[in-house]
Amino acid sequence: MKKYVTLGEVCSKGSSNIAQKDIEHNNGSYGIYGASGYIKDVDFYHQDKPYIAVVKDGAGIGRTMLLPEKTSVIGTMQYLIPNDMICVEYLYYAVTYMNLAKYFSGATIPHIYFKDYQKEKLPLLTIEEQRKTIVYKKLIGL
Repeated sequence: MKKYVTLGEVCSKGSSNIAQKDIEHNNGSYGIYGASGYIKDVDFYHQDKPYIAVVKDGAGIGRTMLLPEKTSVIGTMQYLIPNDMICVEYLYYAVTYMNLAKYFSGATIPHIYFKDYQKEKLPLLTIEEQRKTIVYKKLIGL
């Protein structure tokens, strides 16, 4: 029998307060991302391990990206940082299929909040089963 857990049980949320205008003249070798993807390289990073980025404000809310270590996101996004129970790639596949946009609020600028969507459930497989799932999804092109 599969065990189900909530998103809040397998990851934590991180916030960013970086505005795109604040990095205009900042150059370096660490990627920074926004809702549309890669923006540029800057001289700092906020995450030292791979993570999931979720668009939390504006157009595209709920869209997710799997991002590498030593990168950051701007303030319209938030970090989902996996704990030891889950592989980051497996978490990415699970979150991608959750339709987080259904949690939006706000009429002018839509927002989603981790406190609302952290209750989403996903099957908790062993780390070995998670890795097999990742390999399978890559083989079939998902």
